[in-house]
Amino acid sequence: MENETIFDRIAQVIEIECNGVPAQFAKKIGSKDQTVRNIVVNRRSYPGYEILLKIIQSIDWLNPDWLITGRGEMRKKVEKSDRDVAEPASHYETDINKQLISIIDSQQRTIENLTRYKKTDTAGPV
Repeated sequence: MENETIFDRIAQVIEIECNGVPAQFAKKIGSKDQTVRNIVVNRRSYPGYEILLKIIQSIDWLNPDWLITGRGEMRKKVEKSDRDVAEPASHYETDINKQLISIIDSQQRTIENLTRYKKTDTAGPV
């Protein structure tokens, strides 16, 4: 957007994150509603360091350089290494996951047994 201000950029983020509702955005970033309104609705004050930091820390897809300067893309570029980072195995080793894996294994054995039984049953006498 040509000649866009920081007010415009923050308003765009609020539109994406909270359907343009400043009160919801303020809650999301841990700020006061009036602070956000003064920045994007009333345009009475430029955002300070604290509010910019809260926005950047709360919105993980947001490109901080774009927010502050207007340069680059709004969204961060996802690097290949970020996408390929494997989650630790412990993440999947919850009790419910262990139970589900056990059920799936049991069902798989049942299917295999039924398949073997079906093959011997249909073969009949030779």
